[in-house]
Amino acid sequence: MSWRCTEFVGSVLPLLINYLTMRNVIPIVTAALCLGCGGGHEHDHHHDHHHGGDIHGHKAPHGGVLVNVENEFCHLEFVQEPGAKRLQMHAMRFHPKEGPVKFYAEKVEANAMVGDQNKTLVFKPTELDGITTTQAPTSLYVAQIDWLEEGTSFEATLDEFAIEGKKLQNITFKFMGK
Repeated sequence: MSWRCTEFVGSVLPLLINYLTMRNVIPIVTAALCLGCGGGHEHDHHHDHHHGGDIHGHKAPHGGVLVNVENEFCHLEFVQEPGAKRLQMHAMRFHPKEGPVKFYAEKVEANAMVGDQNKTLVFKPTELDGITTTQAPTSLYVAQIDWLEEGTSFEATLDEFAIEGKKLQNITFKFMGK
């Protein structure tokens, strides 16, 4: 090869390597961005209607029914206390970091369909001990439910309430008693 040909190959070779690298990197980065943190973003983007379970991939930290609220604004977890006729509602957030979401509402009501009967649930702000009511912001609300037995299943819709100034409404969940 002549000197000029070697100079040409030497100047084109880095460009060719960069082209081949970028040609593979761009689709990989695009795919990673589309998948996000767990994939499966089949959230309902038209309203706040939820059916329990979190298809985004988060696990319920207390072993209950996890509901994604407002496309990751927060999550609510519904847990029946073992051996008690109380249903806990925990408010939490997973992004940007996991932790409780404290808010204050005098009560959070829900309408539940149990078989063919409509029942009202009243969740009250409670200290983390699960028993003592509070008037301070908290992440735990508890409903005393006379008819709640082990294995009871129902579908419920929460009435309107607010967290951090955001009005939340029409949040539904299916509670599957174990």
